[in-house]
Amino acid sequence: MQVYCKGTARIRQHGTGEIYEIESDELDWDAVGGDERQMGSEVHHEATVEHTELGELTWGLWEYPLGIESHHETNVGLHEVIKDFDYRLEHGEPEPEEWVDYSIPDAPFTIFMSSYHHTGDLLADYGSDSGGHLVNRMIFSHQITAMEAYLADRLIKEIEADPGALRSLLDQDDDLAKEKFTLAEISKDPALVERKVREHLRSIQYHNLAKVDVLYNIALGIRILKGGNDKPSLFKAVMLRHDCVHRNGFDRDGNELNVFTKTFVQDTADLIKVFVERIEKAVRARSADPP
Repeated sequence: MQVYCKGTARIRQHGTGEIYEIESDELDWDAVGGDERQMGSEVHHEATVEHTELGELTWGLWEYPLGIESHHETNVGLHEVIKDFDYRLEHGEPEPEEWVDYSIPDAPFTIFMSSYHHTGDLLADYGSDSGGHLVNRMIFSHQITAMEAYLADRLIKEIEADPGALRSLLDQDDDLAKEKFTLAEISKDPALVERKVREHLRSIQYHNLAKVDVLYNIALGIRILKGGNDKPSLFKAVMLRHDCVHRNGFDRDGNELNVFTKTFVQDTADLIKVFVERIEKAVRARSADPP
């Protein structure tokens, strides 16, 4: 699932009464948090706009259980929303055609470990003990990106190699289960199903760990968020990366984040490394099991 957002929001400024318009393409939606509840994972999607006159404006949407919108909320502070965007959950659109031809690397874990060691060297050579240092933030953000790439490539690689995993995904993933094809379409493109699955998997935001946990469990029978004490720290790291990428190292209240010391960034890298190693071990153990 992804957030559908269209239209123009009109907001009346508190005090002056002046009306400002904001276009939907100014919003950049991201999954900024999540939690485990009785019926599974809850995911918080959020988009923020830093308006020159109105200040910070946020739109939030909560997905619980996965695939179902529980509620959404627009926060414009003291200002008044005259007309809001039309925003809601919807099924993802197919990825651009270049993703269809994307070649999954042979060794996602090896690539991740190479990134882990290279960023560690960069941190040691060019990082700073200052918690607001730009290089530290860049390395921190890349660590999350490397984790996302591993999660995506490893899952897709396993599904493409295992017909059973593909069948499980087709049977149990809500988005894929709703896809319908005619016999004519299938006859024209024998690889249609596999291509649609890859497009779907490439549309996932892999920093949405709750969603990824569900996909790994459906396809491979592996719960990536089980068996460790790192879940709160991983979710926190994803949220901090959101602040680095979308707010240039400031939180939603405009406070500069000064947590990105050398020690914190390296500890996060080590945390992610242990997380990825645990997943890799589970995937390899599954592949070694007799059919």
